[in-house]
Amino acid sequence: MTVSATVRHLDQLQELYSAGFQDTYLDSALQKIISRQLDRDESDLVDIDAQLGEFERQYGLSSDDFWQQYQAGQMVGTADFMEWNILYKMRQRILTRLEILRDKHFHA
Repeated sequence: MTVSATVRHLDQLQELYSAGFQDTYLDSALQKIISRQLDRDESDLVDIDAQLGEFERQYGLSSDDFWQQYQAGQMVGTADFMEWNILYKMRQRILTRLEILRDKHFHA
């Protein structure tokens, strides 16, 4: 399924619920989907944090400081630094998803 098809389906569900639709089965299924994604993202975050911690210890630099310097072109583009950059960006995407999912999860 394409992203646009998924978004269209989500829009349809939102429209149904906005029109007063209620279904305990669907409510439960949606809650389980959100909970499953939260679990996956939290697990992925632990793994990425461990990998980032290895770079931080090896180079004596926090990931935030590294990333600022890397973005400013102050860090030579070694394989380690490219990997560190990718992991940092992955962590940021996961944190964004978790913020969204936790807000939706706990305020539903």
